[in-house]
Amino acid sequence: MNSVWWNAQYRLGFWRYLDGMSDGEMPLSLIETWAPRPAILDLGCGTSVNLPLAPGRYRHYHGVDLSSRAIEAARALGRPDTSFEVADIRTFDTAERYDAILLREVIYYLTEDESAALLRRLPAMLTPRGRIVVQIYDVTRAEEFVRVIRTCGLSVTEEVPARLGDGPAVAFFVLTRPDDAERVDGRARDGSVGWDPAEPTGGPGRAADPAARVRPGPAAPTTAVP
Repeated sequence: MNSVWWNAQYRLGFWRYLDGMSDGEMPLSLIETWAPRPAILDLGCGTSVNLPLAPGRYRHYHGVDLSSRAIEAARALGRPDTSFEVADIRTFDTAERYDAILLREVIYYLTEDESAALLRRLPAMLTPRGRIVVQIYDVTRAEEFVRVIRTCGLSVTEEVPARLGDGPAVAFFVLTRPDDAERVDGRARDGSVGWDPAEPTGGPGRAADPAARVRPGPAAPTTAVP
């Protein structure tokens, strides 16, 4: 986790291939099942190019990354209702509250202890209905971090397997506070704690089945595993 190293990587274009990946659709589709038009915090956002932030699909998006070059590229996209910040996610804090916090292929760049500590801190940044979405690119090679997710003290309310073309098994984990998992069904929209009944029950691009929303990309298509 060194900003000079990451800036060099982005300057040399090592991560440019990610811009064409289609896996950015899946986390947004998952979020829409409990929070239409959400406020989203994306930790380790990179350039955020492959996250399809269509106008009207979100209320606000805030991206955080250690690399100033990645953040420059993200800002250059000029998408509405977005903001960006250069910061170390291990120490990042905010008074804002978000309906969803994304950790897309991020936690295995930390140590196991750092990952667990980060996950335990994040619920303080959530709205009452908020959830944390963690994406693991290769669950077989990242078994130790899957274990961190399952033992960090948060509840795994959903686990969605997927695959990038012929690549390894990917997984999206949706986490919440243990008490929220007991008291709130994020899909129910019945006015219980954790759901704001003032919010619309649908939104632009919303689908009941998040896996059905994944579209092929020019590089490596993402498909949900049956």
